[in-house]
Amino acid sequence: MFSIIFETWQQGGIVLIPIILVGFWGFCLVLSTYVDLGSGLWRTNLNPLFETVRERMAKGDAEGAKAAAYQAPQLIGYGLSLALDNRSLGEAKVRRLLSEKLALSLFQLERHLPLVRVMAASAPLLGLLGTVSGLIHTFRTMTEYGNGNAVLLAHGISEALIATQSGLLLAIVLILLGQRLEGRVHWLQNQVEYGITMLLNQIYHPKEGGP
Repeated sequence: MFSIIFETWQQGGIVLIPIILVGFWGFCLVLSTYVDLGSGLWRTNLNPLFETVRERMAKGDAEGAKAAAYQAPQLIGYGLSLALDNRSLGEAKVRRLLSEKLALSLFQLERHLPLVRVMAASAPLLGLLGTVSGLIHTFRTMTEYGNGNAVLLAHGISEALIATQSGLLLAIVLILLGQRLEGRVHWLQNQVEYGITMLLNQIYHPKEGGP
């Protein structure tokens, strides 16, 4: 297997170096975002947890509500706990505080995603550069040796095709991973807004927020 990879590396030409570097960088950014999100944020339904927090606040059990909030994944638990700890400030001040703190946290989560999109967009362009480089190599060989040497012609053609294939494959993978992570960040934002709105309604407007 390693011999096949090495042969492919040799046939792909020098353009494979920036393609591999872009791929490595892109996957590192994807992995970093995944780690920041945490495995708990891949759960699909947090409504039962929000209901538990709201019901405990409805009963006046602030400590129980905090304990339930701590069970929420990372940023969601942080937002709920922040609202509970500062509920004495008043609704307007708490909303401003949450808006400031959560906006910064969300920015930290999605800060790598634009660069992942850039990596995905640059990969096929680098593959195209490899295609042009391989064709130039092929035409140069034809100029020097004619078209009778199939081995030398095949080397230039393989360089063009391998670079193109590598760039397209890398772009497809990065686009899929980036879109998946971006979707989870948006899901997280919606869950945070929903959970905190439910909690604030229960704290400051119990008749409207309660059952």
